[in-house]
Amino acid sequence: MIPLRHLLLLLLLSPPAICRSSEPTSQVFVPEEARALVAQAEKSFTHGDLGEAESFYKKALAFSPDNGSILVSLAAVKTRRGKLDDSNALLQQALRLDLKNGPAWLLLGMNSLAQKHDDAAFAALAQAVFCDDHNPRAHNYLGIAAGRKGWSEASEQELSRAVELDPHYADANFNLAVLYLRRTPPLIELARRHYQQALDLGSPKDPIIESKLGKSIATPEESPSPSSALP
Repeated sequence: MIPLRHLLLLLLLSPPAICRSSEPTSQVFVPEEARALVAQAEKSFTHGDLGEAESFYKKALAFSPDNGSILVSLAAVKTRRGKLDDSNALLQQALRLDLKNGPAWLLLGMNSLAQKHDDAAFAALAQAVFCDDHNPRAHNYLGIAAGRKGWSEASEQELSRAVELDPHYADANFNLAVLYLRRTPPLIELARRHYQQALDLGSPKDPIIESKLGKSIATPEESPSPSSALP
C-alpha cells in the first residue's frame, strides 16, 4: 500500500472553485443569488473557515441544485473536513448530471485513494484522464493508483505524462523519483534527477530518499511514500 504524503495539497492551495471545468454544467443557468454565495464560499475557504464555506455552498446549491460545479466545490470542502462519504455522495450526484465532469471523477478518485479503495480509485481516475487528458493532476493520481496495483510501467507512463504537461509539477517529479528508486535494480540517476527537480520546485527534503540516493540502494522495508498533491 502507498500512503499519501500530503493528501489534498491541491485543495489546500486553491479554493474549490477550481472544480469548474465541466463544460455542460457550466452552461447551466446560475441565479445571481447562487453566484454571490459561491463568491462568499470561496472567500471563506481561502481564509480557512471551512465550516462557513460549506454553509455558503449549501445555500448556493439550494438556488441551483443541478449545478455540477457547486456540487463538486461542496464535495471538495467535505473532503477537506474529512467527510469523505458525504463528499462521494455529492460527486455521484454531479456525475448523474454529467458523466463528463472531469473534476468530479478526479476528486472521487482522490477520495478513493485516501480510503484505500484501490480499484475504485483507478477506475475513477481513468475516467478523469479520459475526460481531460491535458490535466496533469489527473495523470499524477492515476499514476499513483496504477502503482498501488503494481503496474509500474503504467504508473511511470502516467507520472511522466503529468511532468510533460506541467514541468513545474513538484509532486509528479517526486513520485517519479520514488518509482525509480523502487525499481530492481533502482534507477538512481533518474531518481536523483526527478528528486532534485522536486526540491527545486519547493518539495521538502525526504530523509528516506536522501538516504537511498546516498547509498544508491533501495530497500523495500524503507520505501519512501509518493506525494499526492490531491483533490
